[in-house]
Amino acid sequence: MRICGTGKYQHLKFLLNSGSILTRFGFNVATTNIGFNKKNKKPRSTAIDQDTVRKFFKDTDAHGIRNWYNIELQTWFRQQRAFDGKGLFVLDQSHLVVPGNENYQDAVRMPVDEHGQLYKNLKNLSDEQKKALIYHPCYTLSTLLHVGISKDLFHIAAYEIGPGNEDELVQADRLIPTFCNRYPGVIKELIMDRGYISGEFVEKIKRDHDVDALLPLKTSMDTYKDSVAIAQQQNCWQTIELLRDDGNRLVKQIDVTKVDELDLWPNCKVKQHVAVAKVTTWDSEAEVYDERFWVLASTKKYQDPGIAIARYRLRVQTEERFRQFKHSWYITDFPSPHRSLIESHVCFTLLTYSLLQLYLRREDLREATHKMIQTLKQQELGGSKAVMAFAKHEYGIFDLDDFVGTVAGLDQEPRAKIQINMAEQKKERLKRQKFQR
Repeated sequence: MRICGTGKYQHLKFLLNSGSILTRFGFNVATTNIGFNKKNKKPRSTAIDQDTVRKFFKDTDAHGIRNWYNIELQTWFRQQRAFDGKGLFVLDQSHLVVPGNENYQDAVRMPVDEHGQLYKNLKNLSDEQKKALIYHPCYTLSTLLHVGISKDLFHIAAYEIGPGNEDELVQADRLIPTFCNRYPGVIKELIMDRGYISGEFVEKIKRDHDVDALLPLKTSMDTYKDSVAIAQQQNCWQTIELLRDDGNRLVKQIDVTKVDELDLWPNCKVKQHVAVAKVTTWDSEAEVYDERFWVLASTKKYQDPGIAIARYRLRVQTEERFRQFKHSWYITDFPSPHRSLIESHVCFTLLTYSLLQLYLRREDLREATHKMIQTLKQQELGGSKAVMAFAKHEYGIFDLDDFVGTVAGLDQEPRAKIQINMAEQKKERLKRQKFQR
């Protein structure tokens, strides 16, 4: 269901009889006497009914589903070498918007758009502008994404779901210790955004789990201003990016430097090191150069500040992942407001994504790890040349050339029967289409 982009259980019977899926079995089966028991009063059309699947997940504890993914399942992924030795992880949170249904437990109305993006510059809006904003009910989803330096490794190692107003640090305080206690040493460096700025949290993961944190500082922070002032005073910059136009005029330049051994937060006993980036861009309208600074703080001491900048750019990949989850994997297309069904939908969507990423890397299709699921399915179906022939409750899968050769070799009477059968099926199909219109 997830690989086909649906979360609705009523679609299950169509998927189980889909030719593109059945051809994956590699052998022919019948649907006459299948199932788990003989309680059905009507003939079975599939091995399992959609109501059975729904009740199965509805009766499963929501936290049990999450713990299975975050703990037990990751043991299997480690055996399949889904984790590399670099230990780079990105922690991020997003909002999952749900319909305005009171049955969605813990869904809280938040200032987000229909895609779950928080409205920007809320502090600068007037009271009237704030009243005009549409608040949507939503959940929060935090994911621990394992990434590779080569940008072709994406694996969801753990996740947390909570109410729409649950803070990032609250979910992180559950997510990171649980994973690190079960798999010590796997996470070596944790890349986060500004929402995770906390001296206590940074010290805790470094002290208890030896995990280095890398996160940007806010421009309003005194530590940001102090870091920029020290960097300008040192005046020891190295250029990591230089862009010129056709007229050889400088369009963009990024210079970096580092400042080590700082006490950024009074409640953090771990020394921090900062990488300061100076970004100079040409403003074509004002015809002047614009200069701004960007500061990254880390508990890891980088010899080259450019490496810290490159590390943090990996976090941009998480924004693309969330975009895919919402627009291509339909992670918010919940089949029901029931808590366990929401949990199973999120869990198996993330699981299907991680399994697909693992498959692409194993098959040496690393360039495809960035593609949308729709593109991958179109490429897959485009190369399929299988033919399925049905006879009552049984079917056979044939290669296209073999099937044509078999039909061509039949006597006149069997071929006439096939033609009559195909004509009747076409007539029924046209009748159904007319009725639907």
